[in-house]
Amino acid sequence: MYKIFLNAFLIVILLLIASCSKNKSIQLVESWKVGTSSGVMNNFSSEEFEKLKNAGVDYIELGGGIFKNKDYSERETLVSDIKQNAENSGIKIWSVHLPYSQVYDISSLNDEDRNNMIKECSEIMFLCSPLNPAKYVIHPSAEPIPHEERSLRIVNCISSLKILTEEVKKTNARLALECLPRTCLGNTSDELIMIVNAVGNGLEVCFDSNHLLQEKPEDFIEKTGSLITTVHMSDYDGLDEKHWLPGEGVINWTNVISTLVKNGYQGPFMFETSRRKPSSITNERIKLTPEDLVNCFRELKNNYINQFFHNDNKTADH
Repeated sequence: MYKIFLNAFLIVILLLIASCSKNKSIQLVESWKVGTSSGVMNNFSSEEFEKLKNAGVDYIELGGGIFKNKDYSERETLVSDIKQNAENSGIKIWSVHLPYSQVYDISSLNDEDRNNMIKECSEIMFLCSPLNPAKYVIHPSAEPIPHEERSLRIVNCISSLKILTEEVKKTNARLALECLPRTCLGNTSDELIMIVNAVGNGLEVCFDSNHLLQEKPEDFIEKTGSLITTVHMSDYDGLDEKHWLPGEGVINWTNVISTLVKNGYQGPFMFETSRRKPSSITNERIKLTPEDLVNCFRELKNNYINQFFHNDNKTADH
């Protein structure tokens, strides 16, 4: 009789633990705010910020390209305008994406180009300090990278990041290294983790869901774990980056969300797509609205939560 009681008691405890864990997972996803890259915006007017906020978007990431071909004074004015309009609307500048191109490349074998990139990134971080972003996102390289250059490029990337992780300490933000596709540096979890560990100094990871061509997004998250502190969410065909709206490609979003939750990701859910998958009839890519993004996240979140109950019902049936 005692053994029966003990077994029943243990089963109840295990069910309570499982239920508590499930509730915590759901609460974590429910706490995630919706964010988007600034590509979905037409401009940085007060009206555009209000549109985002009214739709349910709470965060934006500024693209580094917004500073292109502007002198220092013009950049300061732009930052000031963004700050005022964002604050008035209640939008938070979550992150700033630092510039990237074949010239703006922290792994460049051309020392002058590499030093200019470090200088440009440092200037943008200083300029954007009034916006109080939580993260600055940076690419580990441009492309293409020939195989014979890869090891030296990695050395240069690490060297540049050691400087920039010191520069970012002058702000209240952190630097996050983004995973990239094709021949770019950081095109696998193993290589990106190796670079991050070699730099240390608080360097974090930006998970881009449609850049992973050699492993599944959820496998990348599993291996990278708590290093991931910000995300770029979009879908693809598994063959190359597309930046489609989640659900338009091959990514299993319930698996992605589940793995992020397992590793304690705190949010926000940052979209990095501004247009829909091209129409099969017209081949046009229709511009997304803020409402499209919020509705998409709501659907992904509900699918994830419903999966819990589906699994519970399957367990009960057995």
